[in-house]
Order: sequence, then structure tokens, then C-alpha cells
Amino acid sequence: MSDKGSCARSSYYIAGKNKGSSGRLNYEKVSVIGRTAFDLTVSAVCAIIVIDKLNMMIPKQNLILLHGALGSSKSFENLVPYLSKDFNLIVPDLKWHGRWSIADAGFTMQDLVDDLEYILQKQNIQNASVFGFSMGGYVALSLALKKPTLFTKIMTLGTKLDWKPEQAEKESKMLNPEKIQDKVPQFAEYLKSLHGKNWDHLCKQTSEMMTGLGTRPIVTTENITSIDFPTRLCMGDQDHMVSLGETNAFYSALSQGEMQVFPKTPHPVEKVKAKLLAQSILEFLE
Repeated sequence: MSDKGSCARSSYYIAGKNKGSSGRLNYEKVSVIGRTAFDLTVSAVCAIIVIDKLNMMIPKQNLILLHGALGSSKSFENLVPYLSKDFNLIVPDLKWHGRWSIADAGFTMQDLVDDLEYILQKQNIQNASVFGFSMGGYVALSLALKKPTLFTKIMTLGTKLDWKPEQAEKESKMLNPEKIQDKVPQFAEYLKSLHGKNWDHLCKQTSEMMTGLGTRPIVTTENITSIDFPTRLCMGDQDHMVSLGETNAFYSALSQGEMQVFPKTPHPVEKVKAKLLAQSILEFLE
């Protein structure tokens, strides 16, 4: 069959990739399966029209990326390029983090949940999917307990779900800003790059938040059963902050639960292989 005058199967390879500054196709730069651009002129234009129409007809799905404790929207800089083509990404800084970093009296987990609800309402976002890393996953699941209709799917990574006083105390001790500055100065500088001069206040605020979560957890194996949409709980096999046992316990309590363990993967999302993580997100949200 001739390629001329039809949207040939091969012609989509040149669509949208060879426009000059004037918006016209640079035909001389195009070659598809041995054919010259001159031979494929009609097919190329047809392909571009079809693809442009498809892009207008099929809106991208909303995907919210929620950072972890002491993190910010910058935590996902390696992941965003793998997802931006397929999703309308919403990557906020939760209150008290990143550009919203402030040295005030402190915050609780419920404050963060309320902040996420405010973000969704302000942006008029409904039926969204969420990928939440660590604390971000807990925030999303907590809001889902309150308003499940806001979400279609939630995927978490490295989210600690089983909070008890002794565990909260252990985690909070790791957030002493003086010790961080003294023993891990490079991490202190990284936190400064995310949160500015208030990074040390955020450490103390987060420590207090975790202590409160230890005595008053929002998500439990009992109430998570009410989340009735696909939910995938993930962890890395080298994550020392989250246990396989607790992740499995909450996964088992979910009515539409899934669990995934990433190989050779520690806790920090910045150290997770972005391409591998993106593939999992794309597969889950299909």
C-alpha cells in the first residue's frame, strides 16, 4: 500500500519532532525507514493532525507526587522527567516544607493532611492518583480515610505505617539538628538547600510531629480496610526505616491492596532508580 495520502504506520515517527522556529516541518532533516521526507510529506502532516487531535481529546490523568519528611518537591527531580509525558503532575511543597518553610510553633500530621485537602480544593482536583513517598504516603492515606472520593489510586513507597511511642521516639531522635550538623554536615547542607535557614526548625517540628503520631496514629490496620480503591504499598529491600512485617500487615488489611518490594533499594527516594520506580507507577496507574 502506498504511504501517500494516508496516515501510514511509519509516519508517526516524525510527528512533532522536526518543526522549525516558524512552526513548519524541516523536511530535509527527516528520514523514516529509508524513505525521504519528500515521499512522506502528506503522511507526516496527516500524522501530526491525528496526534494533535488525540492530545486534545484525551486529557492527561492527574498524578500528585507527595514528598517525605524533611523533603520537598525537589525530591522528585529525577522522577518527573519519566512521568511528565503521561500525567498532569501536581508536585506541591507541603506546608512547613520547601518554599513554605517557616519557623513557627510546629505542626501535626493532621495539619499536613488538612494542607493536602486544601491544595486539592484550591486546584479543583478530584479523582486524582497519588504517589506518596514516606510521610507523603501517610498523608495521602490519612486523607483517603476522611474523603476517599478525592482519589482513584494511591501508591506509597517507604511509608512507615505502624506507629507506636517507642518507634516514634527512635525516629525522632534521628532528627536532632545539632547532631545532623555535627555528624552529617553534607546532609545539613542538603536540607538548607531545600528549606533555607529554617531547616533546623523543620527538624524539630518533624520530630514533634512523629512523637504525636506515635501516641495518636491516624492510619491503622483496622480503619485502612475502609479504603476501597486500588492501593499499592511499596518498600525497598534495603530500607531500614520501614519493616516488611508492617507493610505486609497493612497490605493484607486493604480490600484492593498490592505490595511491591524493590530490589537493591534504600529508603531515600533520591537514591531509588527513577526509571524503575516510574515503570512501577505507570503500570499501577494503567
